[in-house]
Amino acid sequence: MYICICKAVTESQICEAIRSGACTRKAITDCLKVGTACGKCNREIRDLLRNAQSTSGDTRRPRAGREMPYGRYAGGGAEVGL
Repeated sequence: MYICICKAVTESQICEAIRSGACTRKAITDCLKVGTACGKCNREIRDLLRNAQSTSGDTRRPRAGREMPYGRYAGGGAEVGL
């Protein structure tokens, strides 16, 4: 199912980003560009993150410098290898 119609991002893509280490809405936005157009999908993204955290039992916030999927870092957004 599409979560972000504007950027054509599906629920499975967001869940894969979460499994790969994206643990904030910003990290998911940096990876998939979801939520950057109209913003109506941000609530669904938040709900998916909360569900993943409650399922895994991980309620910690990411630390600065923690590696995120697709070569991103939490808080910095810098590309790796450039």
